[in-house]
Amino acid sequence: MEATVIEIGTSLGFKVPEAVIQGFNLKAGTKIEMNFMQNNELVLRRKPKIREGWDAAFAKYALEGEDKLMLPDFLDAEADTLL
Repeated sequence: MEATVIEIGTSLGFKVPEAVIQGFNLKAGTKIEMNFMQNNELVLRRKPKIREGWDAAFAKYALEGEDKLMLPDFLDAEADTLL
């Protein structure tokens, strides 16, 4: 895949090919991480959204029985009396 660097105002940029847009499910405003490698390569990654995938992880923990309370309920009741 190839792209040409173009002027965008006083900056430079390039158009993202349609295959990349579809492959990464990119939309206007999508955050991208860029890393420059020592061998003159540029690595682009779609930045994950905050807490992306947490719902699936918590559902998995619940199925595995890993969602038990770590603190007993009476601590919550005691804390309420202190407030």
